[in-house]
Amino acid sequence: MSATDLDLVPRQQGLDATTRGVLAMVLGMGFQVANDTVIKLASARVPIHEIMALRGPLSIVLALFAVVAFGQRKRLGLVTHPLVVLRSALEAVCCLIYITALSGLGLAEFTSIIQATPLLITGLAVLLGWQSVGWRRWTAIGVGFVGVLLVAKPSASGVNFYAALALLAAFIMAVRDLVTRRIPDQAPSMVVTLGATLTVTALGAGLGATHPAAWVMPTALEAGYIAFAAILVVACNMTIVLAFRLGDMSVVGPFRYSVILGSLILGYAVWGDRPDSLALVGAALIVASGLYALKRDRPRKTATPDVAPL
Repeated sequence: MSATDLDLVPRQQGLDATTRGVLAMVLGMGFQVANDTVIKLASARVPIHEIMALRGPLSIVLALFAVVAFGQRKRLGLVTHPLVVLRSALEAVCCLIYITALSGLGLAEFTSIIQATPLLITGLAVLLGWQSVGWRRWTAIGVGFVGVLLVAKPSASGVNFYAALALLAAFIMAVRDLVTRRIPDQAPSMVVTLGATLTVTALGAGLGATHPAAWVMPTALEAGYIAFAAILVVACNMTIVLAFRLGDMSVVGPFRYSVILGSLILGYAVWGDRPDSLALVGAALIVASGLYALKRDRPRKTATPDVAPL
């Protein structure tokens, strides 16, 4: 979180800042699981690249509106900063893999695997020499990945293809978030979000241009899903950014796991999904290891917090 971002947070009366941060995080996770739900519904018939391309224009408009609303027009040029461009490229690739995995997994299983991202961030930071951890943290990381295996359920024939894609998406998200931490403070979160929105849209349009026969005409309902997803994904980014601006990361961060509860509820309500006992145990292990990692980490200021892919 940058000093520039801190200037955007209004002073409010009533609830203390940390409580508002927690509420913002829970709301952001609600937006995230709702976005995943409508995208999964749309992807049942509409190709992934088409969803990316069609959702993009409205997302771009909303992101631009946020930049202007927060008084950051003079910083729009930072969207071309090399690290912002790198993060945006990672976001676009991640989005393609993320939605593909989401289309082939139950909502709760997919969400649980994606929650391995914080553990991957820690592991990568250690490998890069940016952080050192003791045996307790390595144990927590190991427990978390045992949880991922319980959710993914590898068999003699191999790991479920879509579960492997979900884990790959989590890995790319971890790399993206490590790059995010290196972005200069002068680049506001909304400008970084705009850059990601532009690249996601460009990748979807580019893939569509190379496979024009793969495009389908969305029904009115599918078009509504995609438009709603554009609103949800921008709202998710903004509320999570706000959550980390308002509250201590060590307090606010654990509430990101509320997304798993939301995915269980929506997965059952929409598709009748009932994760088996192994998947539930796996999700619990992922959450427990993630909470331990958050407890051991000291809060860090970053240009933008870890958020879901666009």
